Amino acid sequence: MDDQGKRKSTRKRVLRGGLIIFNDRRSTLSCMVRDVSDTGARLRVAKDAAVPDRFDLLIDTDGLEAPCTIAWRKGEDVGVRFDSAPIRAGPKGRR
Repeated sequence: MDDQGKRKSTRKRVLRGGLIIFNDRRSTLSCMVRDVSDTGARLRVAKDAAVPDRFDLLIDTDGLEAPCTIAWRKGEDVGVRFDSAPIRAGPKGRR
């Protein structure tokens, strides 16, 4: 069975900038969101980035923010599970 067959929801391929927010919202790391579903996402981070096991993910252009837990790590890719449904506040792109 392929990875897609194991998933609870379908992934959508995206290429968006994201922000990993942790340490009581005092620390951040940049990331690229490579795909996203209703239950989680795959992120690409800098090679030596120390990504914590739990954090909030912000995708500003989509207005999405979600608390996350790491599901897997492989090289520069990190799979995350959304701990609760993402909050959609509306995009904050250029105005």
